[in-house]
Amino acid sequence: MWLVRETRWTVMARAGDTETGKVLRWEFDSEPHALEMVDRLLRADTAGQWREQDRGTPPPGTGAGKARRAT
Repeated sequence: MWLVRETRWTVMARAGDTETGKVLRWEFDSEPHALEMVDRLLRADTAGQWREQDRGTPPPGTGAGKARRAT
């Protein structure tokens, strides 16, 4: 018998608009590693393209779920 709980952190970013944009996705085993990626994305040359999403907006490629947004 196994009782398994797998916790993965996923960083998602969309490059482009909602219809033609590409969803970029990275998975991490820990929150600190995921937050490092968020920081890298915010420091990148394209950082000016990222923007905060409305609280009710689900992450790209998902129908629902909770996600921490980078600001």
